Amino acid sequence: MHLRTLPVPALIPALVLAVASATAADITARFVDPEAPENLEIRNLGDRAINRLAVTLVNEVSVAVSKGGAEKAIDVCHLKALPLTGEILSGMPRITAIKRTSLKLRNPANSPDPAEQLALRKVESDMEKGLPPKLMVQQIDLPGGKSEWRVYRPVGILPQCVACHGPKENMSPELQARLKEHYPDDQATGYAAGQFRGLIRVTIGDAPPAPPPGAKSPAPTKKKA
Repeated sequence: MHLRTLPVPALIPALVLAVASATAADITARFVDPEAPENLEIRNLGDRAINRLAVTLVNEVSVAVSKGGAEKAIDVCHLKALPLTGEILSGMPRITAIKRTSLKLRNPANSPDPAEQLALRKVESDMEKGLPPKLMVQQIDLPGGKSEWRVYRPVGILPQCVACHGPKENMSPELQARLKEHYPDDQATGYAAGQFRGLIRVTIGDAPPAPPPGAKSPAPTKKKA
């Protein structure tokens, strides 16, 4: 598979995220205009969540590399676990799932589901047409009349990502051994800086219902003396 190059502003590092996703069979997924007024709230929530994830993980991996090299970064990525229940991101209760996925997997647990495959193929199709990849908003119709919103951002290979995602022949024997230990079926090598790696996506739940007109806020609880 030919690896395509992303424009620099679209790049965020190719880091491994744990899966936090509920999949469903027989879904219908469609992409909506992220700039349409009715979709802006979903778009902005997803964008902020992905920004927080990217900054946190970049910092953690950068510290690991500075202390122990690429081998240590592999350990950090492998052990990094994101919460699967409760509040996924602090202060963002509507973010109900996060995932890193690709057509060339490092961790098979991050295999794309049907809706994510549509998103990955859409990025590839847009790039073939010369269109820069952008943030995508997807609405999924689930069985039972329910709906799910997802926001995707393309992931690219930054120069510092090449140490663990570049050609295997350029890696040290120690790094190759560490990758084989953690990811025996690794497909995520052979990249150069700037190439399309995959997607980070977040799932966004419904907003809480508005209180009925005239409803009073609950009185604050008094502390015991």
